[in-house]
Amino acid sequence: MEKLEELSAFLESRRNIVITTHQKPDGDAMGSSLALYNYLIGLNQNVIVISPTEYPAYFSYLPGCDQVINHLEKPELSKAAIASAELIFCLDFNDLSRIEPLDQLISNNTAAKIALVDHHMHPKDFAYWVLHDTKSSSTCELIYRLLGLLDSEYIPTKEVAECIYTGILTDTASFSNGATSKAALLITARLLDCGLNIISVQEQLNQNGREEKLRFIGNALSRNMIIREDIGVGIIVIDRKDAYRYNLQTGDTEGLVNYPLSIQNVKVAILLKQEAKMIKLSFRSKGEFSVERICRENFEGGGHRNASGGRSLLTVEQTIDKIISIFEQEKLV
Repeated sequence: MEKLEELSAFLESRRNIVITTHQKPDGDAMGSSLALYNYLIGLNQNVIVISPTEYPAYFSYLPGCDQVINHLEKPELSKAAIASAELIFCLDFNDLSRIEPLDQLISNNTAAKIALVDHHMHPKDFAYWVLHDTKSSSTCELIYRLLGLLDSEYIPTKEVAECIYTGILTDTASFSNGATSKAALLITARLLDCGLNIISVQEQLNQNGREEKLRFIGNALSRNMIIREDIGVGIIVIDRKDAYRYNLQTGDTEGLVNYPLSIQNVKVAILLKQEAKMIKLSFRSKGEFSVERICRENFEGGGHRNASGGRSLLTVEQTIDKIISIFEQEKLV
């Protein structure tokens, strides 16, 4: 990070600080935000975490989660916090459009300095301080690195350790995907010395769900999954009817996209989620194949090589046809 000493000096005084992350935050977004929150609270800073939208209830175990402001629920409070902020940390996104409608509020505060910590490809140039590394397993890994840069003798508290581990665990799909690295494993080992209980976190994330969610997953796999081994693609569709039938909540579809990758000849898995005005797309891939390129070139999106997202303004059927046409040309198998 350039100008690190300037950031360190800036934090020597008590500041009004806002931490924000992308819409419908996942484990890395929530984990990195709350890891940094707990660190800064320890420095006696005035810190507020703002999510542009709702976030999954199963992250309630994260220390400080009860302090996170959902902008959609408390817009005036978040507006006031952003307007008075002296420093705004933008975590786990590469473009201010990812935090709509907070993007305009942040742009309006021309006095605040912005710090970006992120690992997605193709970041936009909007921050004063930047810690960006696409080879990092997660933004939580980068937060761990940042805290060490700010204080070489810093030892994470148990609270910070739980948050950082959550982001590393979720972005590496429990250390099973291409984001898994030596650095991620070493950091996790060090966090164990800080009081981290990995079993407790695993239980909160993976063994604390609702019956409706499990029945929804079963229905999606048995009725709404398309497998095209001849072109190496698996597709799962979530329509609004099923979302209503199973009372889907924020975060209930997390991880669902990975199921088709368990099939030997499926190299790319895609989740189509029907929303009011568009279809949201999540892509995952095995090996070296870049779904980031596919999303960026065809679906107004991007992300990582093996995990990316985008959107389609076509119908579900037309979107499926477009995906199949694209991968008939890619020759994955």
